[in-house]
Amino acid sequence: MKVKMMMTAVLCCVMTFTTANAQSKSEEILKEAERLAKMADENPNDGKMQYRAATGFIQNELGEKRDLDRSLMYALRALKIAEEAPALKDTLMGLTCLHLGMTYMQKNDMEKCFEYLERATDAFEQELGRHDPVTNGSKLVYSGFILGAQPFRAFPKILEAFYDNNFAPKDKQITNMEEATIMEELTIEMLISQYTQRYRYALPTVWYEGKQYLIVQTADWCVEKPLVGWMVPNMMRSEEERKNHKGDDVILADDKFQFKVLGEQEKKNLNFTYNFKHFLNNPRQLETNPGEARIVFFNNPAQYNDLVAKFREFKAKNK
Repeated sequence: MKVKMMMTAVLCCVMTFTTANAQSKSEEILKEAERLAKMADENPNDGKMQYRAATGFIQNELGEKRDLDRSLMYALRALKIAEEAPALKDTLMGLTCLHLGMTYMQKNDMEKCFEYLERATDAFEQELGRHDPVTNGSKLVYSGFILGAQPFRAFPKILEAFYDNNFAPKDKQITNMEEATIMEELTIEMLISQYTQRYRYALPTVWYEGKQYLIVQTADWCVEKPLVGWMVPNMMRSEEERKNHKGDDVILADDKFQFKVLGEQEKKNLNFTYNFKHFLNNPRQLETNPGEARIVFFNNPAQYNDLVAKFREFKAKNK
């Protein structure tokens, strides 16, 4: 019994000492944060001092004494200074935006979090260059953080990270970038999922004999499937395989959902060209040509499903 009581007393002493030690460390960190804040207040035009003050109030060791609002105040001051002196190459803009992004994450404001993480990667690229490992590592990691919520938003920068790292000078490349290919693959999978939803009620159109038709079936695809990957099988074939591949008939539908099966010669008369021009004197408008292929979206899923039902009836009658 004595031994047990002594052990309990020792454990209590250890816990008390640990707690007291943690409190002491927390007080020291807070004291240092206040010192940095005082220096920042006395030097309002020094961006680095504002940034250091911002980081002082957000350290994990502060626990409940962490002050996100004061951290944001000093970080926003640093950002303003960095924005007014964009020619500086000292990473103040990048580091400050990164700090703001992580702080807003802790405040559960994810839109501002994503905004500042994007701005951080842009700033590193401006300050350090597109081939710098800080730039590409940041693009990969912080865009990967955005990926789960907004794949379309994250994908371009993840792609840039791989592309730019590949073409960077050897002494600036991230040496084990292949470790991150799982992120590239998962990004593509998420995009496929997102695009499948986006093009679930969409069909390509084509011009035939001066009239616009919906394409409802090709050699490898039909209207019963989402319009994602509909041209991939043919693109992956060799030239010889394309010549020999027959597959299913090409079937069109007019605006009344009347179907037309095209023969081999008729398929050659399809106009599936698409062109877009862009002029600086009218930058908000793409110049297009009438009578070219496009994709149309059905705003009413019931109308799309009606087309699918009629397509199935047509196929059943023409087996």
